[in-house]
Amino acid sequence: MTNDNKYSFSLKCEFYFKIKLAGFFMFILFTIIPASGQELKVESLKINSVSSGEMAPFVHDSVIYFVSNRKSTIFINVFNQDNEHLYRLYKAPLLPGGRIGRVTPFEGLAGSLLTTGPVTISPDGEFMLATLNKSSSLREARSRSGYNQLGLFRLERQASGWENPVPLPLNIEGYSVGQPSLSPDGRQLYFVSNKSGGYGETDIYRSVLSENGWSTPENLGGVINTPGRELFPFFHPSGKLYFSSDGHGGYGGLDIFYSIYENGTWSEPIALESPINSPYDDFSCFIFNDETVGFFASNRDGIDNIYRFEYELVFCERALEVVDDNFCFTLFEDSGLDSDTIPLAFKWTISDGTEAMGAEVDHCFPGPGRYEIYLNVIDSITGEEQYSVANYVLDLELTKQVWFEIPETIKVNEPLNVIAQLNGYGEVGHVEYFWDFGDDQRLRGESVQHVFTRSGTYRIRCEAYWGDNKVCSYRTIVVE
Repeated sequence: MTNDNKYSFSLKCEFYFKIKLAGFFMFILFTIIPASGQELKVESLKINSVSSGEMAPFVHDSVIYFVSNRKSTIFINVFNQDNEHLYRLYKAPLLPGGRIGRVTPFEGLAGSLLTTGPVTISPDGEFMLATLNKSSSLREARSRSGYNQLGLFRLERQASGWENPVPLPLNIEGYSVGQPSLSPDGRQLYFVSNKSGGYGETDIYRSVLSENGWSTPENLGGVINTPGRELFPFFHPSGKLYFSSDGHGGYGGLDIFYSIYENGTWSEPIALESPINSPYDDFSCFIFNDETVGFFASNRDGIDNIYRFEYELVFCERALEVVDDNFCFTLFEDSGLDSDTIPLAFKWTISDGTEAMGAEVDHCFPGPGRYEIYLNVIDSITGEEQYSVANYVLDLELTKQVWFEIPETIKVNEPLNVIAQLNGYGEVGHVEYFWDFGDDQRLRGESVQHVFTRSGTYRIRCEAYWGDNKVCSYRTIVVE
């Protein structure tokens, strides 16, 4: 079996996930590496095994769920055509200090003989969506000629445990559907399918939950999907859709990207930086709300493993206070000409399309740029121009800074939404923003939300990084 096939959605009977997923998750151990001006630490999880693959991390209520083809005494040992164990769903508690507790099989699917794939859990924890082979029994699967596709199944949590999985109506006959991700409100479902009519080998789709159930799946379109493979969507509370792709360039193989849905369109996907992405296959991520910590998988070490990344945020001490640029000026002439005693008047003509009369005028320019200003004397009776008094060029620039706006005061436990903007540097490409709210809370992202839990005066710092450059700004807020 070649490496080209192991990501395919069309896999025979119960062997689907081995072929499809095995190449998705391999990583090496990293030390702390500078990235985007902050230090990015990437390390292998201790739940990984040298003899099995681990992949598809998902976290809910301080428990990490993941898929592995390790040997287990709990499960009946079923092998694929390469004589390797099938993938099952496991879980482990997340402990303080980034540690992970003992790994155990996920009880809700322990009875499944076939492959168990990536899962997502509703925000309230009442149901799970899991990727399973459509054939529920080993005998049925082995009796099929052709392929045993994947489907999405729903498991309800009851007082006595998890109910048996029930197929979703989104499953498509003759094609595979899987790798689900729910939005934070549980109303949107993102998933992958190899159904016909898409852009490539596998595409990402979205369905919306209403009173009538899940809507007809919508292909996310050509900004996200390519002639290659788009896989493992993860919808983040920030509104970012993280996914894996080998069709958007990047570092090589599968890489992890994100895109934001704004004004009815998806933004151009942006690849996560190294060492999260590498020349190998990097995919399948879970990222916590503050975007400074997360898990992902890769095959850079020759075996499927899950890794943890963390930005170790170090903020500049000499941040500059944010300046609110003001482009309003008073224009005046000082030639000594008394236009009140003779029939002459001053006329100002500005290259932004403005004309104004008088020896002194107030004018607000629309923004930064180069403006030409002309002052002429005209006959106030005939309106004819008599002569030019002056003309000059005014260059207006934004202050070089990270600009953001906040109120002067805010209440305890009131959400504060802030958006960063890099001013004065022109087009610099992708920028990473890191926030320090002065209360030991630090976040990453262009747009973030924070809640102060204690009253006081706080200095909010935001640092921007692009290439080898950085700039740091601050504002002060009073929490009442």
